[in-house]
Amino acid sequence: MRQPLELTVRPRQTRSLSELSSDEVVATIEADLRRAYPPQGAAISESDGPDAIWRVTGIPDKYFNNVTYASWRSAEAADHVGDMIDELDGHGVDYSWWIGPSSSPAELPELLEELGMVYQEDFPGMAIDLRTLPDEVSAVGGLEISRVDDAEGLARFSHAFTVATDSDPAVEPGFFRLLTASGYGESDHWSHYTGAINGEVVATASAFTGAGVAGIYWVATMPTERRRGIATTLVRHVLQLARAAGFTIATLQSSEEGLGLYQGLGFREYCRFPFYVGHPLR
Repeated sequence: MRQPLELTVRPRQTRSLSELSSDEVVATIEADLRRAYPPQGAAISESDGPDAIWRVTGIPDKYFNNVTYASWRSAEAADHVGDMIDELDGHGVDYSWWIGPSSSPAELPELLEELGMVYQEDFPGMAIDLRTLPDEVSAVGGLEISRVDDAEGLARFSHAFTVATDSDPAVEPGFFRLLTASGYGESDHWSHYTGAINGEVVATASAFTGAGVAGIYWVATMPTERRRGIATTLVRHVLQLARAAGFTIATLQSSEEGLGLYQGLGFREYCRFPFYVGHPLR
């Protein structure tokens, strides 16, 4: 297994997970999602607050056009939600809304449903104390892990992720442009990794370090290569690099399918993000 290039060094959270209260851990998980998702490099419309954080990239997939935070008074919320959905609908692409623990008002789910958004699932918000991460290296025969460091590598990453997640092929060029514009060099917040067997990329994972922790994103494995420990090996390697770079905490939002993988690595669930999906009127 070839050693990847060193993870971008941007340690900001110096306290360990055990030194934070549960509320502080949840706030850390939320902050990383808001900063990272989707990457900011190529938004065609966006807001970073103070009462709502959202981005539209124009990529034809719900995960790339979304609201990650909203906080309004109950008396005003219906109007604000309506305006927000009008904005999202106007771009003609599917979109989503993450309801984090600090989002308000409490009736936000009902307001979204009244305006046509559909609940999909709860995403567990998880974190791990990187000091407790084992040093073990579990080898997967023939697996070569590399950090993406050029456009060709990024294209392979984008293609593999699109195929592994069974996304519409139309997503791939936009995803590539988004990751390119967001930066992936040594001085950038994003680091992307591939796992290859016999020269073919079979798994992907990324780390975002712009919110003071190592946020784990874009984890995917080709269907034919699943249940071999490839994703576990790749993510563990990225986490070990993060720890070596000075980070004490890693966070992520897990799908139900990935929950066992992350629990096996030592991640613990601290909160949930109800996830709603919207489709523009066409």
